[in-house]
Amino acid sequence: MKNGEAKLPSNNSKAMNAKIKTQAKPIIIFPYSGYENNKKCEWYFWWTVDLCKTIDPRPIVVLPRDTVIKNQAASFLNDARTQTLEVIETWSIDTCQTWLAGWGHILDHYPEANRIITLPGDIEFVQEDRAFYENLKQFVESANCDIAIGDFKAGGRSSAKGLVDTYGTYSLLANWFPEFSKGIQSLRLIRPRSEFLNIKTSVMRELLIHHRKFATEQTLNFLIKSWNHSEAAWKYSLSVILLGTVSDIKSFRDYSGCIDQIERIESMLSLLWREIKEPKKTETTADKQFEAQYSEFTDEYDRLLTKSKGIMETARTTLRALLGV
Repeated sequence: MKNGEAKLPSNNSKAMNAKIKTQAKPIIIFPYSGYENNKKCEWYFWWTVDLCKTIDPRPIVVLPRDTVIKNQAASFLNDARTQTLEVIETWSIDTCQTWLAGWGHILDHYPEANRIITLPGDIEFVQEDRAFYENLKQFVESANCDIAIGDFKAGGRSSAKGLVDTYGTYSLLANWFPEFSKGIQSLRLIRPRSEFLNIKTSVMRELLIHHRKFATEQTLNFLIKSWNHSEAAWKYSLSVILLGTVSDIKSFRDYSGCIDQIERIESMLSLLWREIKEPKKTETTADKQFEAQYSEFTDEYDRLLTKSKGIMETARTTLRALLGV
């Protein structure tokens, strides 16, 4: 396998598909603002539930407690169909932290599960609905790789996901982790921050227990930890399944929302870079040698941080112009 290329998953089989129906555990993240008076979001949520029931008769729904307290989950909790679900109410800082609550629940209570599937429950604007949902079904049933990512294109010039990735994620990744950035390109992955994640339980356990966790940007964090930074190659087999086009034009007309996300990405990437690149003193490393290594490390960090701040300034200026702020 060439450096930077993902390991190709083996061909799927009927036996593998039958097995996942009994051992995969799906998690649906309930919309943070609920779906009160939003029929399209409500329809998508329950369609996702029905899809998950094809592989698990009792899917897990992670429900933020503050959503319940603000009475934004009343329709959901009063719906008779909720009785067929396993609902986990949790306090969380960010949507990604609700993912963590769901993952931990499966690791603690479902040791027989061989895959964990995470799906957003708040998609509203999907182009080519029928094709999207067929592709999503394929994604949910995927079982022939360590990590499968549901990829999508962002519809609309003012789509938050598109703006954040175009002017933030891609540039920041190229700055902090250039070889990893090439690895992402080798996968033809459009959204390295995708909320659609299908991962082997053993890999999930490894990533959660032996690596730093974040309350945000978990998919990107997982991908960075799945990259062998010394060999410039993937540690696990990865698969990218293109779902279609998702538009979120209504949700991100505000400048601050985009900037908040880009700032969180930069903060995580700079922290991970220090964690991965910081030299470790060994018994055979002389003090002066280690001092020189550490000086080189700090100089490189300062150089990358300066470039990163320039990327952030460009992103802010560009977004202000595009969003008319």
